[in-house]
Amino acid sequence: MVLCDQLHKAVLSAGRHETGLVGFRLTEANVPRLRERANLCIRDSKTGLLLYRRPIQSRQVNLKIVRFETQLFPYFAFDREMYNHFQYALPALDRFGNETALQAFHLDSMSSMYLSGRLQVKNFMGFLDKGFKSIALLTDPYYEMALRLAMFKRFSAAKPQFLGDRDQMSLVPAIGYFKDVNIDDSGSLEKALKRAPDKVRTALISPATRLFGCSDGDQLPNRRDIAAAMDVISRFDVIGHINDTMTFAASLSELLNIEMDMIPILQRNGVINAIASQLRTLPVAELYIEDDLILDYYVRQAMEMSSSHEN
Repeated sequence: MVLCDQLHKAVLSAGRHETGLVGFRLTEANVPRLRERANLCIRDSKTGLLLYRRPIQSRQVNLKIVRFETQLFPYFAFDREMYNHFQYALPALDRFGNETALQAFHLDSMSSMYLSGRLQVKNFMGFLDKGFKSIALLTDPYYEMALRLAMFKRFSAAKPQFLGDRDQMSLVPAIGYFKDVNIDDSGSLEKALKRAPDKVRTALISPATRLFGCSDGDQLPNRRDIAAAMDVISRFDVIGHINDTMTFAASLSELLNIEMDMIPILQRNGVINAIASQLRTLPVAELYIEDDLILDYYVRQAMEMSSSHEN
């Protein structure tokens, strides 16, 4: 471990650090055989944040990619594989807060970069005109709702490590509310959804429309945000859907110029599918995700039309 010993007065005077000692130097003294090392990776010891990585000579993808996460539970397998192909890779960027996310996008000197996270897409659209290629795998609205309910149950027993502080705070009411609800029983689930207070409902209401159409994650969507979300999605380089992950993998393989068998195919979870099937029978569940259902319909229609034109 290398300690920070370089004083940056501007950081100290701005009140961003207690001592201003935020810099460090790597030398042969603190990193033996520094010049000879083909692989060198520097991370922050507390957060695991990647600070620097030497180029991956043989298999490096020289593109700047941002994958906007659409599920509450991240696509970890894909993130792990992308780490093997990009010099700089920072998955689950939303864990570190908005300021750190913006700083990552401003790493202009990097030509091989992979970022991912559940970020408010509208706030980062400007970077798509500055060399970033954008990708996303859309999920089925009922499946995402079921996944969130299952995660709320799990979070009540163990604190999630992949969520940032803001997300954890905003989900506290829903985690507490669903802790003792039997989400495998449609009757209990229906009653819980009907009686849920506003702060609980907020954690379930049309998350995809909010992600693509709203600037603030706490903002509840309306019909106009569906059109805004459609416009944003239309600008993506690769859009996939959980109903057809093979096509998504094939498109990514072409974009990244890597073998398709190197791209992990996201598999649906059987337990979550069962909960989603129950939700489809509940009118109250439809009310929660009405905007997402409309968005999902039009996006899938557009994807089918695009596919038919290509064929």
